[in-house]
Amino acid sequence: MRFYRSFAAVLLAAFTLFHLWYIAAGVMNLAPDEAYYWEWSRRLDWSYYSKGPLVAWLIALTTRLGTDTEFFVRLPAVLLATGTATLLYILTARIFRSARAAFFAVVICASMPLFVAGSILMTIDAPLVFFWTLALYCLFAALEENGRGRVRWALLGLALGLGFLAKYTMLLFFLCCGVYGFFVPASRRCLKTAGPYLAVAVAFVLALPVLVWNWRHDWVSLLHVMERTGLTGGVPRFWAATAGEFLGAQLGITSPLLFWALGTAMVRAGRAGLRGNDASQLFLFAFSIPVLAFFLLWSFHARVEANWAACAYIAGTVACAGWWDQLMSKAQNVPAKLRLAGVFVLVLLPGLALSGVAHFPRTLDSLGIRLPLKLDPTSRLQGWRELGTAVGEILANEGKDFVLVSDTYQIASEAAFYVPGRPRVYSINLGRSMNQYDIWGGLEELKGRDFLFLTEDEEPATRSMAANCEEIQKLKAIDTFYRGQRGRSFSVFVCRRYAGPRP
Repeated sequence: MRFYRSFAAVLLAAFTLFHLWYIAAGVMNLAPDEAYYWEWSRRLDWSYYSKGPLVAWLIALTTRLGTDTEFFVRLPAVLLATGTATLLYILTARIFRSARAAFFAVVICASMPLFVAGSILMTIDAPLVFFWTLALYCLFAALEENGRGRVRWALLGLALGLGFLAKYTMLLFFLCCGVYGFFVPASRRCLKTAGPYLAVAVAFVLALPVLVWNWRHDWVSLLHVMERTGLTGGVPRFWAATAGEFLGAQLGITSPLLFWALGTAMVRAGRAGLRGNDASQLFLFAFSIPVLAFFLLWSFHARVEANWAACAYIAGTVACAGWWDQLMSKAQNVPAKLRLAGVFVLVLLPGLALSGVAHFPRTLDSLGIRLPLKLDPTSRLQGWRELGTAVGEILANEGKDFVLVSDTYQIASEAAFYVPGRPRVYSINLGRSMNQYDIWGGLEELKGRDFLFLTEDEEPATRSMAANCEEIQKLKAIDTFYRGQRGRSFSVFVCRRYAGPRP
């Protein structure tokens, strides 16, 4: 078993070093959400329109210790991913008392496209998944100790609170606790101790900044969540198409064979737990299937993003690793073990291939495979540096102190990061959904001034802008190319004598 511990340590080190190299190489521009959260980090606050403040605080920490570069924006994602994989190893080893099962958990984790993407992209999922995993370990350890040990409960509260500051999905942890308590009545004995209440108290104190900020801003985050969930759209409607889209996306972010293995392991854990009265198996079931089921049911009502159910795959990975370890233990001889190992590799190969292509998409071109950009998820991470360079040249050549304005948070955030000097960029609301730029405001200060307006949707945006400017004139078209194909196209307009925001 020492072999598995050593090999897991080597795998974790290699995984971390590779991703440190990758984000330093600058292969991919910042994703729009990454640039958006970097913008948040320049204006630190207790919370923000759509999310809690933790992602901004982490980016602010690393960029202030380093510099405002892609490497330091993404550094927390790499470190948190390593921490998550390490916690997965520790949790799996504790549940199954097997270093081999723990090693399998790390291998599954490292081959899952969802986790691999979260290891380099600094979005809210990186801290959420880390603190969800930490909360799982603390809760399992506390329950094993029959509710004793206030340090475990305090650390659980810390994980819950910080996870909530990352993403409100952390609240589903309480749903999972309820499911576990229903199936394992003995676990409810801990409610007679002070531990659970200490955890809730710590979590509540950490959540206060978000609650106070929202109270001061008319609960805009709550309204945003209601809008995203479709709760503000009148009578609920149910669409099989959006549910199918969600399930299809799960096949993509985990890989088809691994999704089958994870789903089978989750269901198997519930069945084995009920039949054998195994609290450990029921623990894994309770913290995986309910999360996946929650988002699947939601997807019948509204569109659900693929990554929203990410936390389900933490316990699912542990259950799958334990299942594979049991299969290996039952193998009677070396040839049987080798055949099983071959099956495991076959299950993991599609995910590894998808992750490899995602890291180095030009490999498809070298193989003669011309993947359309609309099917290439990495195309969203290209073209932004070219936009910044082109806008910087315009500012230098025009010799005027132009302000930069866009109609979307994506363009505004990317321009703020990639235009030389990293200027302040404004986002005007021409009928889009509300975002953090609307909270910051500032457009009223531009009344009477000329500015550059950056957009992708040229015609509808300029029609709307015509009512805001005395004169609007197209200055330049910026076409970007990626993998030999035409990528994003931007237009730069001069808005002269801005009339101010509409009432």
